[in-house]
Amino acid sequence: MSAPAIRPTFLTILCFLTFMSAVSGLWTHSEKLWSPEIMADKTRETFETVRESLDTQKATADTETMDKMFESVIKQTTADSVRTAAIIMLIFESLALYAAYLMWNLNKKGYYLYLAGIAVAFLAPLFLIGGWLGVINAMAGIFLSIFMAVLYALNLKHMS
Repeated sequence: MSAPAIRPTFLTILCFLTFMSAVSGLWTHSEKLWSPEIMADKTRETFETVRESLDTQKATADTETMDKMFESVIKQTTADSVRTAAIIMLIFESLALYAAYLMWNLNKKGYYLYLAGIAVAFLAPLFLIGGWLGVINAMAGIFLSIFMAVLYALNLKHMS
């Protein structure tokens, strides 16, 4: 009989961080799904504030481009786009949570499921939301996850 595999401390910490992040994300995106109109209004207000602060700067070709981008994002930010983004992120957070559970149990399939979740979080906003808002949602959805995927990859040798 072989001794049971021992989970490395680093992998334990990564899984714990993913558990916490996924549960928090599930709660946050559930709130967005429950009240997309309110979240759309808040998001538009935030982009308007950033846009106004950008307008106070010296006008250049870059600020004109940014102004057009903000205008596009503000127009695209509707209850439907917020709802779609929330559903996408709920799927991603669910996949990440289950993937972390598998990796906690030293199952290598969890890592590949985690990568699939990242692909969903990146590609779905681009195709289902589109435009600048889709790009922003895609980038926001995977920003920290890619870093975590690299750290998980360092632990693949401990998984079977």
